[in-house]
Amino acid sequence: MRLSRVSESEYSEYIDTQSRVFYTQLPGYGATRRAEGYTVDYVGMRRDNGVLVGVALLVFQPWKKLFHRVTVPYGPVLDWSDAGLVTEFLSGLVAYLRRDPRTLSIRVNPPVLARSYEDITPGDVNPDVAVLEAAVTALNGVHVDREFYDSSDIQVRFSYTKDIEGMTYKQVASSVAQGARTGFNKLGTNGVEVRFLEADQFDVLERVLGHTAQRTDMHEISSGASKFYRDLKEHLGQDVMAPVAVLDCVKALKTIAEEREQVQAQITEIEELEAKMEAEGKVLNKKRRNALKEHRDRIGVLERRENDTLAVQKDHGDEVVLAASLFVHSPGELVYLLSGAYDEFQSYYGIYLIHRTMLEWCLENQVGTYNLYGITGDFSDTASDHGVLQFKRQFGGNVEELVGTYDLPVHAFLAKRLGALG
Repeated sequence: MRLSRVSESEYSEYIDTQSRVFYTQLPGYGATRRAEGYTVDYVGMRRDNGVLVGVALLVFQPWKKLFHRVTVPYGPVLDWSDAGLVTEFLSGLVAYLRRDPRTLSIRVNPPVLARSYEDITPGDVNPDVAVLEAAVTALNGVHVDREFYDSSDIQVRFSYTKDIEGMTYKQVASSVAQGARTGFNKLGTNGVEVRFLEADQFDVLERVLGHTAQRTDMHEISSGASKFYRDLKEHLGQDVMAPVAVLDCVKALKTIAEEREQVQAQITEIEELEAKMEAEGKVLNKKRRNALKEHRDRIGVLERRENDTLAVQKDHGDEVVLAASLFVHSPGELVYLLSGAYDEFQSYYGIYLIHRTMLEWCLENQVGTYNLYGITGDFSDTASDHGVLQFKRQFGGNVEELVGTYDLPVHAFLAKRLGALG
């Protein structure tokens, strides 16, 4: 087998055959990085018959002005259970890059699970880990013992995902926690609509994220990151989705009025029956008395909702953004990349309606993995992202722990001297 440069079209064809690929190995991601000024290369390994058996998207990052380090974010894309292929691909990648005296090292984040999990409980170690580590050791590579919250050049290692392959929406809804299910059931009842932003509307998303950062431990999105996400939308098109939950106050008030009219009619009907029975010396049965109480309680709920919505309308106008998110689709999965919400509008369940919309999109488009993405891997009650993890656990998925980040020397002496390893 041999590793060499491949055309973007051939690379893309191979990626499209894979069951699951993270978006950072898509050609659109490469185009985004290239637009930012980075050099991007596509390589693949072929058998003697010319058939591709693995590929990688390489991003060349400047290093100490005269040099560069290559990163392969969540790649290469190959069969990581094939020990021979893993060894040949990684060694072939080093040999391919060694022709350039300015390339110091390669940083890879293999999409290899470290172990299985049931929710947050770890299970068996993945035997593919030993295959990878043997190949890395043979190339004098090192494991980088840092996490994404320690350094911006480290990819997320822990994610929370839900396998929805072959499920119906009814099955998905019944598999989530009650809080999420309650939010899902608000669809069409509270005047909230989910719309999708175009790249030139991402300022809406940025404002929501900025507000969320102010009231939480979430980092505020930088101008560079904002530009990257806009560019990613431009290059990946419909595979980048920015759903936003919007409260239509006029529609919400109309819905409340219509429901109140229906409930009041039911109350009137029971009250008229009650009066008739009292005239006959009879009383309502327990079932009807309970129904009357429930209807009257519902009127109280509707009045409070109406007053709340009128107050929101007075202060914020007829249409109010509640929450916004950013999702990226790639073969086999949809990644929940970013999200924010306005705290004062939580009672409208905007974020849950976004997730219902995106889960339904996955089911309609045969996307098997709903990737709620990054968590720290600290499952204790004192974890910095404890609240984030608890929110994601409502969806009834499992932790995915990847093996992490490895640096492979290309020109070992210079890489070590210039700090391009570890």
